[in-house]
Amino acid sequence: MPDIDAVLFDLDDTLVDRKGSYEIFYRSFYDRQDAVNETVSWPEAKDYFWTLSPDNATDPRQAFEAIQSRFPGVTGDPDSHYESYFKSIVANMKPLPGALELAESLNSNGVPWGVVTNGNHFQIEKVKVTGFEDITPFVIATELHGKSKPDAEPYHHALRLLELDPDASGTVLFVGDNPHTDIIGAQGVGMRTAWIHMGREYPSRMQAPDMTIDSVVDLRDVLSV
Repeated sequence: MPDIDAVLFDLDDTLVDRKGSYEIFYRSFYDRQDAVNETVSWPEAKDYFWTLSPDNATDPRQAFEAIQSRFPGVTGDPDSHYESYFKSIVANMKPLPGALELAESLNSNGVPWGVVTNGNHFQIEKVKVTGFEDITPFVIATELHGKSKPDAEPYHHALRLLELDPDASGTVLFVGDNPHTDIIGAQGVGMRTAWIHMGREYPSRMQAPDMTIDSVVDLRDVLSV
């Protein structure tokens, strides 16, 4: 990997524990919905709920429609599910182990960095509740700025905030967990990439990332911080 002058991070399951928060929400949903908990066990339901979040991304409205189709007695509606989903996700969100410490180390070592995350104002709330607000140089929540990853614009916007020219993109490392948004998008603008595998195999049909890591803590040696 060439010398890295700056780092960009995805947010969910990269710096903050979306996986844990997701399971808390759906466990509560399972316990409240007799049409689900009287039909399948929690382990079975949990496996099903995760199928509604491929590559660690989900549309809560579509997810609710799928759940109601499978379990017709489920009460509620897509809009209320969307609101309760994000309120719960934010309320239960925590930083991943070592992520805050890495961020503080980047700051103390003068390494430019920022966050580029698909989503809206709820992403900003996650940054606040997990302690990243005061130490993160910038957060781009794509739905508040225009196009979403993997479109090139969020990455180009981040380069501008890093005060780097587009031809310097090869000195930027993008770190994320989603091959189809984080990695392919960063590769498209010439950035280096680090994929957080979370126990998964990288899609064989796609261009491989420059490195595969267990968590952002693995970047300490790469970045010498």
